[in-house]
Amino acid sequence: MSSSSTAPYLRALRKTELAELAEISDLKDYADLKKAELETALDNHLRANSSIFSGEKRLADYYRRLSQPARMASPVKKEPKSESSGISVGSEEKRSSRRTRKASTEAEETESEKTQTPASTAVATRTPARSPLSFAASLPPSPAVVTDAIDRQTTIVREKVSDAWTKSGISERSDALRATLSSVKSIETIFVVLELIGLARELIPLRYLTTVPAVETVSTPEISVKIPDFFVLITGTFWAPFLLWAMTSLVLPLTFAYFFNLSLHAQASTHSHNTRRASTAQQQVASFDPLVYNITKALISYFVYANHFTFWSTFSHFSIEKVNIAIPGQWPGVLTGSAIGVLVSLYDAVLRK
Repeated sequence: MSSSSTAPYLRALRKTELAELAEISDLKDYADLKKAELETALDNHLRANSSIFSGEKRLADYYRRLSQPARMASPVKKEPKSESSGISVGSEEKRSSRRTRKASTEAEETESEKTQTPASTAVATRTPARSPLSFAASLPPSPAVVTDAIDRQTTIVREKVSDAWTKSGISERSDALRATLSSVKSIETIFVVLELIGLARELIPLRYLTTVPAVETVSTPEISVKIPDFFVLITGTFWAPFLLWAMTSLVLPLTFAYFFNLSLHAQASTHSHNTRRASTAQQQVASFDPLVYNITKALISYFVYANHFTFWSTFSHFSIEKVNIAIPGQWPGVLTGSAIGVLVSLYDAVLRK
């Protein structure tokens, strides 16, 4: 190994440090030597006795550098060949031509921008930004105008709804139903129908017909289908109670109401003179007196259903009890309905005066 690998290390040390290394390595006669001479003498001494002092820790830096190879000088760059010089000349020519084309392109773009700038400026002057005055002009002039517009729209909607309601005929039908129900006869008919429905449910049983199976997709259970057993109409168990009810609620009360028609006598005595008004009043007189009808019905129902009057053993107690159970409210319900009929009849008579 050359001395150049350790010389820089020794040269960087001070003379005192070199003297310390000389003392460690047992170098003779080093006190009178100069620093450069001491470096050379110490280097030669340590190289010559490397087998002895290489294990010394204080000399480890020296021997570590001694073991490293010396740096080689950097090689001199070779001159490029003639071919590469020719290629570089060609590339330079290409670069110059590119620069020329680029410069011409930039010049053309600059000229086009100059020509387009006046046109764009003219367009900008022709289309100014929207003025706030135009937005204000689109607004209604006052709240009164807005209110009038809302009123007009509301009126149009109201007229359309009114026309649809008129065309549907619901108003006429409701008026007709109201006129029909606003009479004593309608009220009496409602009470009779309620009694008849209760009697039919009691006397006509329901018979099982079939079962509609359950549908799992819509989660419906099984439904038993039942129909009225009309074969009961040919038996006495139906006709005996039905005839009893018909006699107590219709036949006897209507008979008494027809023959004891108090309204007929009152109209005849009041309007005895032959005038158009008298003839019209005679036509409006009911064939059956509702007051007498309700009083008669209440008395007969009380005697039959409350006291079990059998019409001299014409009807059985079973039939009487069957009808009494079937009527809504039983015999007190019949008396209540008759009392309501009496009050309505009196009120109607007062209004007719």
